[in-house]
Formats: sequence, structure tokens, C-alpha cells
Amino acid sequence: MEETIATAEVMKHHREKHGHPEPAPEPKPISQEEIETGLRAEIEDLKGKYQRSLADFANYQRRAIENERDARRQGTVSAISSLLGVLDNFDLALRHDAASGGAESMARGVSMIRDQMAQALSSLGVKPITPEPGDEFEPRRHEAVVQIESPGVKPGRIASLLQTGYEMGDWILRPAKVGIAKGREEGSAAAEPPPT
Repeated sequence: MEETIATAEVMKHHREKHGHPEPAPEPKPISQEEIETGLRAEIEDLKGKYQRSLADFANYQRRAIENERDARRQGTVSAISSLLGVLDNFDLALRHDAASGGAESMARGVSMIRDQMAQALSSLGVKPITPEPGDEFEPRRHEAVVQIESPGVKPGRIASLLQTGYEMGDWILRPAKVGIAKGREEGSAAAEPPPT
């Protein structure tokens, strides 16, 4: 026994001298029951985390839907508010006695209301699409409704604006309705009488 203690002391002294750490004590064997208990606890913890994550995501979705609905409502209120003044002016014009002011006064009033409406639309980011004769036809922004003879305008280009279109940013609210210049038909030059 003394020999074993002495050997242990010599080995300890040797390890300390040469910088070797003491060997780790042998691990205590874990019973099957302890393993199962640890795994059950970990499963319950993960289940709790999963359920909290699901609840957080459901709350996020609900808030996102509410925020979208509120933003849409605010946009609608803003648009309607900017148009109420226009409606008020139409009401004033309709109550006005046409006989007392004449057609010229009525035309000025309607023109003012139109300008107010254009300003209200502009404040919402709406811009008119008003191509000029000779402009290139853009299918995304223009709707060709008729072909017309238009001297001085290249065939296939815009000859006239029939109805203003409107856009808001990248969205086309309504394309401008336009007439397109016709091309000369084959043989039409021969059918014309010679100049005199």
C-alpha cells in the first residue's frame, strides 16, 4: 500500500515538473433514467420555444394586416379630402342663377373648378399624359383609337390627342386616347392629279 502511495506521489511530482495536468477523474456513469429525463426536459423547452415563435408570427401577421388597412384608409381619406373642395365648388356653381351671370361667367367658374380638380389630383401625385402631334406612340401610355391623315406627321406617330391620360408614378391610371397618322397607301401618288 505504501508502495502505491509512493508511486502516486512520484507520478504527481513528475506531472507538475513537466507541465502535464492531472488526469480528469473518470466520469460518473449516467443512468438510462437520467438520460430520458434530460431529453424530456429539452423536448419541452423546444416545444415552448416553437409555440412562442408561432404566437409571435401570428401577432406579426395580424399587425401587418392592420397597418396595411390603416395605410389604405389614410390614403383614401387624403384623396377624398382633396376632392371635397371641388365638390363644394360644383354645388356653388349649380346654385348660381345662370340668367344673372351669363354663359361667360359660368364658363369661367367651370374652368376654375377644373383647375382646382387638376391641382387636387396633382397633390396626390397624378400627372396628365398629353402627347403632342409628332410624338412617338408608346403603347403603355397611349391608346390608338383612330388613324387619320396628318400632313407633316410621320406615319405611325401621334397625330392628335383625343382624351388626356393620367399616370401616378409608374402606374398608368388611364392611357391617353390618340389618333395615329396614316401612312400613304401604295399607288396613292399616281392617283393624285398632276399639279397645274
